[in-house]
Amino acid sequence: MEDKAVPASVSEILDIYKQYAVLLSRSVRLKWTDSSLTDKVEMYGESLEKGKVLSVLIKHQTHHRGQMTVVMRMLGLPVIGLYGPSREEWAEFGMAAPE
Repeated sequence: MEDKAVPASVSEILDIYKQYAVLLSRSVRLKWTDSSLTDKVEMYGESLEKGKVLSVLIKHQTHHRGQMTVVMRMLGLPVIGLYGPSREEWAEFGMAAPE
């Protein structure tokens, strides 16, 4: 994707993300099995088990969601709870967010 132009809008970014998410999901479902999760594949110049690759992808996405939460708060945008209520949503409920 290095040779592709930077998307012009958030909706374009979202469309591209959805396309790649579908492609990844489809490829894993069709080509990987429970028994193949210990097979090694190349990732980041290393040989990793497929199960580890899935874990890395999930953690990587979680990391970027955290970054987006920070950016949204800095911009004064409401943060939507993805894994339960956000701090802002707890406040809307009239409750303090758990610590």
